[in-house]
Amino acid sequence: MFFVLFLILILGFFGTMVWSVVDIASDEITPIMEDLGMVGDTNLSQVSEYTFGVADTFIQAVPWLIALGYVLALVFTLVFVFVAGYNPHPAFIAFYVALMLLLVFGCIIMSNMYQDIYTGNDEIALRLQEQTIMSFMILHSPFIMVFIAVIGGILMFGMKNTADSGYGGGI
Repeated sequence: MFFVLFLILILGFFGTMVWSVVDIASDEITPIMEDLGMVGDTNLSQVSEYTFGVADTFIQAVPWLIALGYVLALVFTLVFVFVAGYNPHPAFIAFYVALMLLLVFGCIIMSNMYQDIYTGNDEIALRLQEQTIMSFMILHSPFIMVFIAVIGGILMFGMKNTADSGYGGGI
């Protein structure tokens, strides 16, 4: 569970960075391509409007898709813990807490890296500041991941396995 949570955080971090670079490129390329004019009988400005204009519209919607995927991935980790119904021995609670501490340290490092880039005044920082949901989720990731890990621990260690209850449902 901890590896998956940290992997989700890393994918969210890199997803926002890649989108920032693509958005910068799209903002530079789209106006140039839409001002090409006529070449022979073909209006290249209109053709580029159909291609680059639509691509730019999609690129502007990507932050919402990244945020939705990030939130769904975090929720899925809890759903997976609940559906799997894995009930480890209570002796592993200390190991679970140790892994939770490692997750918190990793989240603090990722959050600080993101904050260093986010608080800058360059183009990438401006693009990251446009992504309010993902910026909030990454900057507050230590709290969010601890919250998910605590709920996951309660689900794993607190649920009784129905197969061990002695009632098999038969006669």
